[in-house]
This record gives sequence, C-alpha cells and structure tokens, in this order.
Amino acid sequence: MSFRDAIILSLMSLSLVGCMSKSSIDAKKTGMASAKTINSKDSGIHLTDKDIFGNETTLAVSEEDIQAALEGEEFSVPLNSHVILVQSGSRAPESIMQQEMNKYYVVATFSGIPDRQKKATCNKDKNKEENQDVTTAENMNWMQALRFVAAKGHQKAIIVYQDTLQTGKYDSALKSTVWSDYKNEKLTDAISLRYLVRFTLVDVATGEWATWSPVNYEYKVLPPLSGKTQASASDVTEQQIMQFKQRAYTSMVKDLVNRYQ
Repeated sequence: MSFRDAIILSLMSLSLVGCMSKSSIDAKKTGMASAKTINSKDSGIHLTDKDIFGNETTLAVSEEDIQAALEGEEFSVPLNSHVILVQSGSRAPESIMQQEMNKYYVVATFSGIPDRQKKATCNKDKNKEENQDVTTAENMNWMQALRFVAAKGHQKAIIVYQDTLQTGKYDSALKSTVWSDYKNEKLTDAISLRYLVRFTLVDVATGEWATWSPVNYEYKVLPPLSGKTQASASDVTEQQIMQFKQRAYTSMVKDLVNRYQ
C-alpha cells in the first residue's frame, strides 16, 4: 500500500466515526466539544417544563399509567443527602438560598441556563429530515444530562427552583392589588411584594420526581420616609427586598425539608 493510499483510508475512517450510531458517553462528549453554543450569559433563557420533566408533559397518559404512578414509593430526600441545587435562569443559585439549603443538605450547584446547541448530523440524516432544520435542533434532554452529572458526583437528588419576585399596587378602580414582575426598578410608592416559587425534586437513580409550590409570600412595603432623598429611598427599598427574600427562603426551605425528608 502506498503512502497516498494510507492517507486516503485514514481520512475515510475519520469521516465514518462521525456517523456511527453507537458510542459511549465519553466518546460522544469528545465529539461534541467543538459544537457551537448560544452565549447563555446574554440569553437569559429559563428552564422550561420540558427541560425539567422531559416528554412526560406531552405524552398521551392512560388510566393505567396514573394508577402505576400512584403505586410508586413516596418521594424523599433524607437529611444530609448530597444534592445538586439549580435556580432556573441563573448561572448559580442565590447565595441566601444556598445558605438555607446547606443547613439540611450537602449542596453542589449547577447552571440553570439550558445549553441550546447545534446538532451535528450526517448527510443521510439530512436526507431523512428534509422538512426540518436539524442543524439547529435543541437538546431537550437537559434533566437527563444533569442526572448523568449527578451520578458521576454520587448525588442523591436534583432540586430545581423557579422563582419570580412581583410588585403589587392597589388599583382603586378594581379595588384589588395588580401584580407585575419586578424588573429592578426603583420602588418609591407604597406597594406590596410577592414571591412565587416552584420546587422540583428529581431522584438521580430512578428519574422519579416531585414538584411543590409553597404558599405565596407577600410583604407590604412601607412608603419612603419624608425628607429622604431619592437615592436613599431606593437603598432602603432594596434592603427591604433582601430581608423579605431571606425570610421567604428560610420558611420555604424548612417547609420543603419537612415535607420530603
């Protein structure tokens, strides 16, 4: 065999590797290392229900499926378990939430911004998918991938929380409080705060999950005191928000632990 023939055979074997249907996880992650990804720092993408629950939110469910789920063991995360904590839409959970969780569990953190990556395909796949842009298909197995990460780290469970801080102003015409998402604006009027949270707990070994939303925590923010400047009034309001979130986190985590330990 000539040197030229050896080079051609080597190139052909490399091209076939990219189209193999079966490979180990370690081999797959080596191949995906060069895939382009969206800059998640600037995207501000939150986790969707499909990211967290997989296809369970869209599959046809029979009565037998429901009864089988009822017969399963009750979900639990014992005290001092090793867990991964995720805040949806954030690269890391807030420090005050980590502090509260660390009172009961051994906590590791993970990004709550899903990795939307381009999918490498062979020519034969493109022929099958003529009506679908497979090169921009999203990776919808976020939770499955995170379970693999947790398994590597010998974590018991994954705890994901999705939170929204809202401000409310009283509408005299409606005679009720109108709520809207807080967007770091200055709060100079008499308003209320409301904190909405949903927890999802996933067992790493089985994929079983439980979801729970604590009672909405509300707080009446007092108007700024007269004589204070606009800047100092804003500082006081920011401090009130942090104190409110601290109390909410403390109570919510305690309730969660009591429910699932």
